[in-house]
Order: sequence, then C-alpha cells, then structure tokens
Amino acid sequence: MGYFVPGRSIENLKHYKYQSEDRSIVSKIFLKPFWNTFVEIFPKWMAPNLVTLSGLGFIVINLIITLYYDPYLNKSMPHWVYLSNAIGLFLYQTFDGCDGVHARRTGQSSPLGELFDHSIDAINTTLSAYIFCSALGTGYGYKMIYSQFAVLTNFYLSTWEEYHTHVLFLSEMSGPVEGILAICFAYLATAIFGPDLIWHTTLATFKINDQQYVFETADSLLVVFTLGLIMNCYSASRNVIDHYRKEKSNLNMNFAVNQAMRGLSPYVLYVITVVLIVLVEKRFIDFSFILSIGSTVAFVVGRIIVNHLTRQEYPMYNISMFIPLSQLIAYFITINFTSGYRTDSIISALSWLGCGLSLGIHALFLNEIIYEFTTYLDVYALTIKHSKFV
Repeated sequence: MGYFVPGRSIENLKHYKYQSEDRSIVSKIFLKPFWNTFVEIFPKWMAPNLVTLSGLGFIVINLIITLYYDPYLNKSMPHWVYLSNAIGLFLYQTFDGCDGVHARRTGQSSPLGELFDHSIDAINTTLSAYIFCSALGTGYGYKMIYSQFAVLTNFYLSTWEEYHTHVLFLSEMSGPVEGILAICFAYLATAIFGPDLIWHTTLATFKINDQQYVFETADSLLVVFTLGLIMNCYSASRNVIDHYRKEKSNLNMNFAVNQAMRGLSPYVLYVITVVLIVLVEKRFIDFSFILSIGSTVAFVVGRIIVNHLTRQEYPMYNISMFIPLSQLIAYFITINFTSGYRTDSIISALSWLGCGLSLGIHALFLNEIIYEFTTYLDVYALTIKHSKFV
C-alpha cells in the first residue's frame, strides 16, 4: 500500500455504493433524456473513463485556441472562437453526463469511475477559468483570482459535503448543470453580439475617495457568483448538519458537526495565504500561478474523494497548500537579503516553481491512486478489462 491509501484501507472499496440526489429541474426534464439518447454514440467496448477524459479534450482544445488569440486574457477574439467555446463546454457537460450512463450500460460502474469523474471535473474548473476570464477580459488580475476561487470553493464544498453525507447533492440551481448551460449561452451571445456589448456595457458609475469606478455587465456576473457561493455555503452546511442530526445522538451530533466544520479550516487558510501573496505582489498572478492553485485544489479534492471511498479520516493536512506561504517567505528573503536579481525574474521563478511542485504532487497522487484502485478492483483505467455488456 502507498502513502495515500495506507494499510488495509483499500479493502473498504468493497463497501462502495454511489448515492446522489439531483434536484435540478433542467437535468430531469431535458438533460437526462438527452444523455440517455446521446450515450448510444459510444461503442460498448469504450471504457466510461475514456468518455470522461474525451470530454476534457474539448476544454483543452478551447484553451489552446483561446491562449493563441488572447494569451493575456484581455483582448477580443474572433467571434467563431466564442462559438467554439460554447460548443466545447456543452460537449464537455454532455460527455460528463454520459459517462455514468455508459458505465451502467456496460456494467463498468466502480469507485474508480467516481474518482476519475471528480478528478476530471476538478481539472476542468481551472482550465475553463482561463477561457471564461478571456471572454470577460479580466486579464491576470484580482478578478480572475476571485472568479477562480468562486468556482473552486463551490467544488470543494460539494466534495466536503459528499464526504460527510455520502451523497452527491445537485441543488435546484447547480454549477454542473444550470451554471455550465448559462456560460454556454453567454459564450453564444458573445459570438453573436461581441464581447464589448455582452461583457463591457456600463450599468452604473460611482465614486469612492474621488476615484471613479465603472460597474459593467461582467461585474454583475461576479455579483451573481458571490450570491451563488453564499447559497452553496449555506446549503452544504445545512446538508451536513441534517445528516449528523439524523445519524447521531445530540451529544455526538454536536461533536461530529464541529469536526466537520473544522475540516474547512485548511482550505480557508489556503485561500488567505493566496490572498496575502497577491496583495503583497500582484505580479504573481500569471498563467503558472493560476495553474498552481487549480492543481492544488484538484489534489486536495482528490484526497477527500479517496478518503471517502476508502473510509479514511478527513485529510486535514496537504503539502501543496503550503506552497503560497512558502513562495511568500521566499519572496521576502530574496528581495531583502539578496541583490543582483530583478524582481520580475524572482516572481516568475517562484511562480513557476510553485506550479511545478503542485503539478508534480498531483501527478504522484494520481499515479498512486490509479495503480492502487485498478490493482485491487482488477480493472483497467481507460479500457475495459472484463466485458459485462448489459
């Protein structure tokens, strides 16, 4: 056994049972019937995890095109690129919705599939953030950091909630369903009318300390993100509290809820360290820094899912979450106690170092977990080892 699945924890996979509660009206009325029909395009020899991974391929293609035309995420692109982004994101959602259906029709449902699905979703959240922020024209700045954390925090809360309740909840207005569809329609509108009209129409102007600020349509979307985040925080907390109220006595319930809430503290501290480093030096916000944040949260979310599936304790300590604090300390040491180095070079080196470390740790985690799961379950990750057509 490895570091992330110690001892005999892997044997707890035999107790695996996927549970979900989908309250989305759009999903029930429109998307699920569509997925049940669309899934027929996938041959039965195709592994469900390959369906999931193929969906991510559309996002990667969109990202490459976006970075080619708008490397700094602050310029308008040809209108067909926004149309491509809308189609690619919709296909990602479709493939993500079909992988579970395909797993059941081929008899390949397994805990590895749930882990793979969540891991791909975690990666997508950050890759899609580049594309989304390019459409908004935020550039590499505070708005991009906020947009990224708004999405990542919702994803982290959903995983934290599933760990404690053992149920994946999709609310009446969820990010994976209504959120993605709304962004698809926004991309489509941008392709038709252009980014200036859709994202940069002035809604209001106001002054603070004699400085004038312009409130645009893009800013109104960030307000919606904030409201959605507040609602999801409340919903996730309520579901966890309700779960322990049903499962525990009053005394044990209070202890379980307190422990669950304590599990949020590492993420909160991580967000604080990221905020500190970008407030100290805004130039840290670049492609590598954003990718480092995304990789770190994907790693942490992956650990939560693994510990949920193998019935381990909640992972409170994750080494990747110390990267921003280490970068900040290294920045102050380098700036104050060394000479001969340009500040831009120091920032770039620390940013890419952090990115490399976070990607490396995440890659090691995925390599170990895929090996452990496939060995114990006697399956392959991307092909079907034991055919069970149903």
